[in-house]
Amino acid sequence: MSGFPDMGRFLARYFPVFMGTIFMAIFSGAAAISMAGVTYLRGVDPALKSSYTGGAILVLVAVLVFGNVMIARGYSWATRLVAGYLGSCLLFVLPMIQYDVNGLVYGSTVLFPLLGLLLLNSKRHREMRQRLLEIRHLRQAVIATRKKR
Repeated sequence: MSGFPDMGRFLARYFPVFMGTIFMAIFSGAAAISMAGVTYLRGVDPALKSSYTGGAILVLVAVLVFGNVMIARGYSWATRLVAGYLGSCLLFVLPMIQYDVNGLVYGSTVLFPLLGLLLLNSKRHREMRQRLLEIRHLRQAVIATRKKR
């Protein structure tokens, strides 16, 4: 099929930025949850704190995986989901500056979501999403022609 890209060139061009965004989102969520444990939840019983952080990690992982799978499937709305995830992590950690936390740790918890948003808005990531949308349309056209037979 002429409309589908050469997989090697496609991955060489877009895989680093796609994975970079995913890793920044993982680091953002992990840092936000870790910082919440020593700031917002510092007076909570350790067993309850463990339950809260475990549940939060499960929710964050589910949102992140779903969003990135939908981006890979060519759905443009999923970009807003991942951007919302990163923005939520950022907004969650910004007020933590009022607590006496290590400056390097706090800086990295702010930096990770900002880098993730920067990668998500990069030219290469936008090109990748456009190409994945075109591939989804090609895939739907092939399925439609096979159903007509």
